[in-house]
Amino acid sequence: MIDKASSLYEKTCKCRHCQASFTTKRVRGGSLTMEHRDSDFYTRFKEQSLNPILYTVNVCPACGFSFTDQFKEKLTPREKDLVNEQIAAKWTPKDFGRIRNVPEAIVSYKLAIFAAELTDQPHSVKAGLYLRLAWLYRSLEMTAEELRLIGMAVDEYELSYIHSDYSRGDKEMSEVRLLYLIGELYRRVEKYDLAIRYFGKALSYRNTTIESGIIRMAQDQWQLAREEYKEKQKSSKIG
Repeated sequence: MIDKASSLYEKTCKCRHCQASFTTKRVRGGSLTMEHRDSDFYTRFKEQSLNPILYTVNVCPACGFSFTDQFKEKLTPREKDLVNEQIAAKWTPKDFGRIRNVPEAIVSYKLAIFAAELTDQPHSVKAGLYLRLAWLYRSLEMTAEELRLIGMAVDEYELSYIHSDYSRGDKEMSEVRLLYLIGELYRRVEKYDLAIRYFGKALSYRNTTIESGIIRMAQDQWQLAREEYKEKQKSSKIG
């Protein structure tokens, strides 16, 4: 059994809104054993209670502003006013800096999504929040809620692709990886025509990208989406 306390460390954060300093938990990289990675990059670990996505969101205990490390460093005066009115004025102090369970992590993501909308964060940042929240619902086997959030995530990822802001939300997010992910999320919400189109865009990079693993995944999921699309069309004709 892994000792949770020794697998976590304290990270000091400064609130992007009120500038208060506070500590939050992070997972030590070497303490995890990966069991499986889903086709949309959700990683399952042997000790799921130490999944790093539980600790992605920083929640300021003083004002309630919740953010990830990918949020903009500074808020505009207008954004600060909105946070004061919509978050800080209504905040009941609560400490999210301890060991988190999945329900607490879900609350932290909902707080961060609200803050991201208020402060006009990049589409890629909002997409990442929606997708990670969907993964938390997947871990609870709450499929309807998971798929609802995947639908919201793919809308934001598509806008991120259109506006080319994806590298701001995730340093590892290349264009081919983003195209693959949009395709896979559309496949999961059964928008197969869009899934096939985006997998095709990803495959167009097969001779120019070093990310051969993503190309292989795009090929496999493109084929799967085509088969699922045919099955859906066949069953709709029967129905």
